[in-house]
Amino acid sequence: MIKIVKTKKDLSRFIYYIEDLYKDDKHYVFPIFYALKKELKKLVLEDYSYTAILSIKDKIIQGRLLYTYDNNKKRNERICYFSFFDAIDDNDVVKELFDYMEKDMVTNNVKYSEGAFAPYDPDTRRGVLVNGFDIPPTIFTAYNYEYYGKLLEAVGYTKEIDTVSLNADVCEKSKKRLNTISKYFLKSNDVRVDSINWKELDRDMEDIHQILVVATNEIIYQDAPSIDMIAKVAKSLKAFINPNLIKIARENKTNKPIGFCLVLPDFNQVFKKTKGRIKPLKILIEKKRITKARGTMQYIIPEYQNTGLIGHIFKVLFDELEAIGITEFEAGTMMENNPKPINAFKKFGGEIIKTYRIYGKEL
Repeated sequence: MIKIVKTKKDLSRFIYYIEDLYKDDKHYVFPIFYALKKELKKLVLEDYSYTAILSIKDKIIQGRLLYTYDNNKKRNERICYFSFFDAIDDNDVVKELFDYMEKDMVTNNVKYSEGAFAPYDPDTRRGVLVNGFDIPPTIFTAYNYEYYGKLLEAVGYTKEIDTVSLNADVCEKSKKRLNTISKYFLKSNDVRVDSINWKELDRDMEDIHQILVVATNEIIYQDAPSIDMIAKVAKSLKAFINPNLIKIARENKTNKPIGFCLVLPDFNQVFKKTKGRIKPLKILIEKKRITKARGTMQYIIPEYQNTGLIGHIFKVLFDELEAIGITEFEAGTMMENNPKPINAFKKFGGEIIKTYRIYGKEL
């Protein structure tokens, strides 16, 4: 039976379902439930911009799904985006969930669906994990049971595109490679790398926006976010941000912004201990023990791509990481058809460790 989430009680059941589904999984990291409930309450129960559904049998939840409609830059049409897909290993449950969504698509004259994408930020928890199940998920990345891909394929979904994550140790070997790239880059470029400055936040947000607008190309699947969206994301991430790990590259002579990297300490190492609850003292203690960081965004404007700028920025970043005890770095997910950043990371020791699949289906 499909139940549409219409009340706070329904929403709580939708959100906390994963506590039962993943209670025995050693890698799964529960989100901060309070924050998630606040976000989904607005999207599902107040704005009605997303629809949340549950598959229920004998009063027990078997699966869940969230979806919405929006314009797609690549296809130049309105499509359905799904997310929060979680279910037991049962084809009938998944068929019930997606049959409901697809009937609603027909009603809304939408002919294509794609996912998984997290709401409110397409770079967060993007895709369904299909490789790398033995590695704990880093902050804002997806993790799911290995059977999810099989379930989606059983209801007609096929690969749209894969994204990959690369890992690199923060060690002397990596730093040596980055130093070489950095020295080569600086021989012919007069560039500095600044940390974000809270006192000059409006200026820095504007510079980041400029970089994203110029760096966005036909490979990227969405338009550059607006200034308001960047500011909103910055505000939502402030609790996780170390300003020394957000770098903006600028030309010295012109002050022109040319590159941007956002790196976050892997708070999943903390959330693993708090099990989705806010425990201030525990968070404060465990925060000091974080040993991994994740690059959630890295953008270089076209004229500086393939020049070594990304390596120079990461040389500066790796010095910062080492200073705070970070020994491992995971790059943000990159589209498989955008080889430039993938190859750039490989040059200083990065290797692909995880693959996430975005699935699509034509009705």
